[in-house]
Amino acid sequence: MVRICLADTYEVCHVATNLPVHQSSVYGNYGPSYAADGNRQTNLFKHACSHSQLETNPWWSVDLGVPLTVTGVLFTNRNSGGACRRSIEFKASNL
Repeated sequence: MVRICLADTYEVCHVATNLPVHQSSVYGNYGPSYAADGNRQTNLFKHACSHSQLETNPWWSVDLGVPLTVTGVLFTNRNSGGACRRSIEFKASNL
């Protein structure tokens, strides 16, 4: 499902919800689909987040299916029970 929002609305559009997703590796049962299921919960143990194996350059991707103008991306960091800093690099491409 792709949802298009008009520029004059104040609605947040979740165009990636339930679209095909991939990530570099999977830790346990925390696959990439948890990052695009629309659930904003941050508790990893409630299967609300994706998680990769410990690796040098982990990545996560979503195929939006159609070319879109993206005006913003919201990242939500998981709550791991303590202070944890993660750097996030965002890249967009039209393949």
